[in-house]
Amino acid sequence: MKAATRRTLYLTIIIIAVIMATIYGFLPKRIEVDLVAVARGPLRVTIEEEGRTRLKERFVVSAPVSGNMTRTLLKVGNSIRKGQLLAAIDPPRSQPLDRRSREEGDASVLAAEAGFKAGKEKEQAAKADVEYIEKRVERIRNLYLKRYVAKDQLDQVEAEAKKAKAVQLSAAAAADVSRFELERARAALKNVASGAKHEQQETVKVVSPLDGVVFRIYRESEGPVSTGEPLLEIGDVRSLEVRVEVLSSDAVRIKKGTRAVFKRWGGTDTLEGVVRAVEPAGFTKISSLGVEEQRVLVIADIASSPETWRALGDGYRLDTSFIVWEKTGVLQVPQGALFRSAQNWAVFVDDNGRARQRVVEVGQRNGLAAEVVSGLKEGERVITHPDDAVKEGVRITGGQSNP
Repeated sequence: MKAATRRTLYLTIIIIAVIMATIYGFLPKRIEVDLVAVARGPLRVTIEEEGRTRLKERFVVSAPVSGNMTRTLLKVGNSIRKGQLLAAIDPPRSQPLDRRSREEGDASVLAAEAGFKAGKEKEQAAKADVEYIEKRVERIRNLYLKRYVAKDQLDQVEAEAKKAKAVQLSAAAAADVSRFELERARAALKNVASGAKHEQQETVKVVSPLDGVVFRIYRESEGPVSTGEPLLEIGDVRSLEVRVEVLSSDAVRIKKGTRAVFKRWGGTDTLEGVVRAVEPAGFTKISSLGVEEQRVLVIADIASSPETWRALGDGYRLDTSFIVWEKTGVLQVPQGALFRSAQNWAVFVDDNGRARQRVVEVGQRNGLAAEVVSGLKEGERVITHPDDAVKEGVRITGGQSNP
C-alpha cells in the first residue's frame, strides 16, 4: 500500500473516532436510581402514639373520724393484704388551758360544788317533810277509822303527802343535775394534751379494702386528722390499663376490640392488647411544636400474660400501635415510589433500562408501603424516591434493593 493511501486511511479512522467520541459525549447518560421489585406480602396499617399505664381502680383511703393519727410504718411500694391495718386514729385530745381559762375553770368547779351542796340540802329537807307527812297521814287514817275525823280531812292530808313526795323527787333530780354540773366542771380542767392515753379511749382502726400496693402516702407522721382527710393511696398493680391520647381524625378509625401492640416499654417482648373504650368526648392539646390539636382518649387492656409485664407500674411509658387494618399476600410497593400525577397516583417502572411512568390505583397505606389495587404486576421493578431528573423514557441504571 502506498504511503499516500495509508495516510488517507489513518486520517479517515481518526476523523471517524473523533466523530464517534463527540456523538457519545452528547448522548444522555444513564441515571442512577434505586429499583424495588413489586412483591406480595403481609401489610399492616397502624396508628402509633405514646401511651401511659394507669391503674384500673385506685383507692384513696381517708380518715373516717377526726382524731389523732398514730405514725404509720408503711412505705411507698409496700405490699398490703385485704384487712391489713393501715392507720390507727385515737380520739382527739383536749386543748391545754391558759391561766385565765384555768382560773375560770376553778371558779366553775367551786360554783358547781356549792350548787351540789345546796341541792343535797334541799333534797334532805324534802325527805324530812315526806317522813313527817307520812306519819301524819297514818295518824289521821287511824282517827278516821275510829270515826273521830271526817273523810275530807283524811283526803286533804293524803294530798299533802303526795305533794311532799313530788317535792322530794324534784329535789333529788335537782341534786343530780348539780352533781353532773360538778363533774363537767372538773372534766373541763383535765389536760390530756401531754399524749398519755386514757384506758377507756377507743382507737379507730383503718384497714385495707383490697390486696395491693401502696402508691402514695399523704400522712406519715403522728398528728391530728380531720374526717375525710386522705391518708394514703393504694391499688392493685396486676390490674393495669393503657391510656393513649390519639388525634380525633385517627380515633374514628379505632373501635372497641381493635388489636393493639405495645413496644419499647422496657422489656424484650412485645405486649399484646385490645381496645376497651374510645371516649366520646375530645379535648384540645398543644403539641410540642405549639400546634393546637384535638385529641381523644383511648383505653386499652393488656392481653399478654401478667408474668410478662409484672415490672410495669402506674404511669409507665410505652409506645402503642393500634392495628386498624391487616392482611397477608398483599401486592405492594414502597410508599417512596409513589408520586402524584394530576389527580392520580403514579410510579416509574423499569422498562428494559428506561423509565416509564405508569398510573396506579392504591388501597391501604401505612407510611412505608402501599397496597397496589391495579396498574402493576408482581415482579416488575419500580423506582423509589425518583428525583426531578427521572422523566418519561430516560435511561436508568441501578441495583435492586429490598422492598
